[in-house]
Amino acid sequence: MRRAAQLFWKVILPALILGAISWYFYDKLRKPELWAGSIHLRFEWLIPSAILYVISQAVWGVFSIMLLHDQGARISWAAGMRAYFVSQFGKYLPGKVWVLVLRVRMLGNIGISKTAVGITATYEALTSMAAGVLIGVLLLPFLAAEQMNVRGTSVYWVAPFALMPVAMVGLNRFVNRVNRWRKGPGAAQLPRVKLHMVLFGLLQASVGWVLLGLSLWMCVNGLHDENWAFTGERVVHLVAINAIAYVIGFLAVMMPAGGGIREIALQSLLTLELALTMPRESAEPLAAVTAIVLRLLWTVAELLTAGALYHLAPSADVGDLPPVVVEIPNE
Repeated sequence: MRRAAQLFWKVILPALILGAISWYFYDKLRKPELWAGSIHLRFEWLIPSAILYVISQAVWGVFSIMLLHDQGARISWAAGMRAYFVSQFGKYLPGKVWVLVLRVRMLGNIGISKTAVGITATYEALTSMAAGVLIGVLLLPFLAAEQMNVRGTSVYWVAPFALMPVAMVGLNRFVNRVNRWRKGPGAAQLPRVKLHMVLFGLLQASVGWVLLGLSLWMCVNGLHDENWAFTGERVVHLVAINAIAYVIGFLAVMMPAGGGIREIALQSLLTLELALTMPRESAEPLAAVTAIVLRLLWTVAELLTAGALYHLAPSADVGDLPPVVVEIPNE
């Protein structure tokens, strides 16, 4: 029964969900009028959109390296960024743990324990997603009146996830205190991540979410034959829409990289935004194309960046550690 349940959760259920979502997008995209003239690939917009995505990921990668340094790790920024981008491909495997497994595997000789590496990777991921939840929920009230159906309680259920990294700081300290109480002052302690590091990480990750919102705006312009004007109000909307869709995909733990779930959430929310400036029958298919192209664009950009760093950046091996000096006392 356990094996059957695992098979259903890891293979059958994701396949069923992906099949249903694929049919949903096929139904949106099979209309001939969509391809007759309204969709145009404009690479002068799509390429900068991909570059902004890489920069946003680098912002989150910097925070992961800062957490490692705070634990006493001896690792260069280039090696840390290499491990960050390459390990991101673990999210395309079932479950959400393979990113952590790859990160620990690649950072095995940096002067701190594998447990510390795993904990910092967990904090980085949760802090980045918590910042997305925080931004999405805080910006929802600024959406237009026509988008009232997403200003209610339908998306506010993700709000508690914004507190996860802060709660983990408290949980970490509680576990360490219980361990000392049960086993004495010399009991082994879990590596601690300081609260001010998490709060700084929330602020830093927010910059990445703004860049992702701008990347989404550029992607829409890269697919539409008319420029979608840049306004502060529109950017606020897109940052909120993208953050909520991204986090919903992250929380769909059964789907690798939130595949399909993130796209359908983005398409639904983006349709409402596009419908403010164009007919609904044009906004819906354009939003569907944007959701699919954005996934492909970001994945290719991530693949190229990870490949370049893997071959050009140094690995996190003993070469990153300072030499060990052994002093032999005089007899």
